[in-house]
Amino acid sequence: MKDKEIIEFIRNLEKQIPSQDAEAEFVSFGEVALYANKEGYLRMGLELMKCAFEETHLEADLNYIFNKNSEFGIEHLARTKEQLEFFSS
Repeated sequence: MKDKEIIEFIRNLEKQIPSQDAEAEFVSFGEVALYANKEGYLRMGLELMKCAFEETHLEADLNYIFNKNSEFGIEHLARTKEQLEFFSS
């Protein structure tokens, strides 16, 4: 598949998977566990796929998926090591 086709596929999936029903929660107990409902896992997958492309990476957002009970969420998605260093400094 070409990038354009994958981006179109992502756009079509986004229309089918409601973001308002997506939920996830991280729990830390020395290790980390991730809970998500079906929509949560599907929306996470879509948001992560957006990160792969220059055209869509700025649209990617995982933070909305994590509920208020989650011990932490994911506020930033870095595509390069430079972005990661910027976020973590």
